[in-house]
Amino acid sequence: MIKSSHSYDVVVVGGGPCGLAASLRLANNGLRVALIEKGSYHQPRVGEHLPASAMGVLQELGISAICSDATSHLHCAGVVSWWGNEHTPHELDYFYHPFGHGLNLTRPQFDRQFADHVRRQGTLILEHAKIQQLSWTGAAWRIDIVTEEVRCCMETQFVLDASGKSASIARTQASHIIAWDAQIALIRNYHSCAGPINDRTTHIVIEPCEIGWWYFAPLADGQGVCMFITDPDLIDLRKHSIENSWRVVLGKTRAVAPILQSFATMSKPVVCSARSQRLDHFFGDRWLAIGDAAMAFDPLSSQGITKGLRHGWMAGQVVIRYLSGETAAIAHFSQDLEAIFSEYIATRAGYYATEQRWADSLFWRRRHTSTGKR
Repeated sequence: MIKSSHSYDVVVVGGGPCGLAASLRLANNGLRVALIEKGSYHQPRVGEHLPASAMGVLQELGISAICSDATSHLHCAGVVSWWGNEHTPHELDYFYHPFGHGLNLTRPQFDRQFADHVRRQGTLILEHAKIQQLSWTGAAWRIDIVTEEVRCCMETQFVLDASGKSASIARTQASHIIAWDAQIALIRNYHSCAGPINDRTTHIVIEPCEIGWWYFAPLADGQGVCMFITDPDLIDLRKHSIENSWRVVLGKTRAVAPILQSFATMSKPVVCSARSQRLDHFFGDRWLAIGDAAMAFDPLSSQGITKGLRHGWMAGQVVIRYLSGETAAIAHFSQDLEAIFSEYIATRAGYYATEQRWADSLFWRRRHTSTGKR
C-alpha cells in the first residue's frame, strides 16, 4: 500500500452533489481541494428529480452539458399529485417555466459525470476512502485516510462536512442531530417498461394513502423508481413480510399501481431514512456542515439534490471569503441556514395540513399536530 502526505487548502468529506458543487467552486477559484468519498460512483444512489427551477442552478455551476443527453437523463414535464383530492389531480406543468422542463436523473451516472468534471478542474477525489483519524494540530487539521490503494495523511486549513445525513465530521465536533420525525422510505427500481412509448408518463406522480404517500418518477430508457413514504411502526418491515406489505398498500392506490403494471421487472425494496433533521449547530472552528449533513428535508419537498447543489455552491464561496480573512462569513452563512430550515418546516407543515382525508390516521395525525423536534 502506497503511503503519502499532502497539504490542501480545503478537504471536503462526502462526494454527493453537495460536496462536488462545493469542490468545484473552490477549485475554480484556485484553491487546492481534496474530496473524500466513502463509496464509489458506481454504487446505487437515492434521489433523481430536479424541478424546472433547478435548471438555472446547473447553468450557474457550468454542468448543464453533463445532463443534456436525453437517453441518460429524462426531461420531466411536471408533477401530477392527488394530494387532498382523489377525483381531480393537481398538475404542476413545467412547460410554463422559463426552462420548460425538469430532469429525472439516472443515478449514479449523474454523480459519476459530475465527479469527472470536478476532477478535470483540479480536485483530487479519493473513492472508497475511510477517515481513520481527524485532529487539530494547532495550525491545521490532520486527516488520516485509508483507501483500497493508498494510506495518506492530509493537512488542511478547512474541512467541509458534506457527508450526508450521518454528519460524520460535525458529530466528532460535538454537534448533535435533531430529528423532527422517524419517517422512512421504501424504494424500488422498475425496469423495461413494456407499454407503448406514447403511453409512458414523463411526470412525477404523487398519491397519498392512509398510512403515508406514494411517489413515482419515470427515468430514461424505460426505467422508473417508486417510493413509499411512511413511519416504521405503521408497516411490517420484517424481511419475510416486506414484499407483502408493499403489495397490500400499493393495491389500494388508483394512480401508482396501474403505472407500475407496465414494467417487466423490479428490484427488491430498500428501506432508508426519509426523516427531517438538522444539526444543533452547523459550524465550528474551521469546519462547516452543508447539504444533508446540515439539514435533511422531507422527500415531499423535491429539494434534495437541488438543495445540495445550491448549498455546496454557496458554501464554496463562503469558505473562500473565510480563508481570505473574512472570519464572520461562516457565522453569517449559518444564520442563512437557520432561516432556510425554519422556512422549510413551516412550508412542510402547511402542505401536510392540506391533506385531511385520513385525519384520524396515525401517520397524518402526527404531521397535523407536529410542532417540532423529537
